[in-house]
Amino acid sequence: MPNPTISIITTVYDAKDYLPRTVRSVLAQTFRDIELLLVEDGSPNGCGALCDELAQTDPRIRVFHKENGGPASALNVGLDNARGDYVGFVDSDDLVEPDMFERLYDAIRANGVRLAACNADAVDENGAPVPGAGVKTTQTGVRDAMALLMDTFQTGGFYGLLCWNKLFDIRLFRDKGVHFDESMFFGDDASELHRVYDGENVVCLPDILYHYRRRGGQMTEAVFPPRKLDDLTMYWNWLCWFRQRPERAEYYQWAVAWYWKVFYLFWCQAGEAGELPALKEQFLAHKKHLDSILPQILRCPHVPGAEKARAVLFCAAPTLTYRLARARGQAKKKEERS
Repeated sequence: MPNPTISIITTVYDAKDYLPRTVRSVLAQTFRDIELLLVEDGSPNGCGALCDELAQTDPRIRVFHKENGGPASALNVGLDNARGDYVGFVDSDDLVEPDMFERLYDAIRANGVRLAACNADAVDENGAPVPGAGVKTTQTGVRDAMALLMDTFQTGGFYGLLCWNKLFDIRLFRDKGVHFDESMFFGDDASELHRVYDGENVVCLPDILYHYRRRGGQMTEAVFPPRKLDDLTMYWNWLCWFRQRPERAEYYQWAVAWYWKVFYLFWCQAGEAGELPALKEQFLAHKKHLDSILPQILRCPHVPGAEKARAVLFCAAPTLTYRLARARGQAKKKEERS
């Protein structure tokens, strides 16, 4: 049997109620020359048996069972076993439009690039739209792929941080030696995409072709899940990578600004969630990085003056800085209510 043109990787954990519909949406693609790799990551609730059942319905499905190791390790199993020239990713509870991969593949071929991206919207557990939760870009057409990260730095959007709204030439991973960081649960895919984007152009389509499901109780929905600190690792990795590339000096400046912004935001969020005492040791392991770039924060054009002052105080006395900010916030709310 010849190798397929496109491999689609779906990692499976605790998605038994949604997986059949997800699989049906992938197999209904108008681009028929695909394979679907279901990588079952040691799920305890019968997902493994369900994957095997689904594989009996279509020869294009291949199932891989593994001990639970997290989403990145499951993605890597998929990458290592993909047989297609191109690779896409679909989460196990999401849905795709029937022509998604045909549209992305045609865009790649027509524009002489090695990756393509589309917009996405969000639906809840019942399939109803979630207003304001979509993933979109207004800059369509062919552009420098690294500009997708600049969009994130400048707007806070997630369009460039995701794998599932894109189709990649698989050589972008294999020739560049890119695997996902298996120590991470949050940002596991985004943490390596800068290496995929480096030196590439991307074609961005204006169409919504992917439907991302937001479920209560997911890691991404918790108030402050401890593994969210993985995002600090992601931003630090970006910062170090851009620091070594003088031609990307503007990206480095933005990475400095975002490392400070995300660190302080997470500290405050953990404090409000009552998680700070339990996470303080983990935060302090990251704080040595923050302390080391304080001079760069003070020179950064993307950090406002008041934030620079806050960064100085925070690096010297993080607990005091948070308590003062919290007290000011409570006083302001009290004043607004009176």
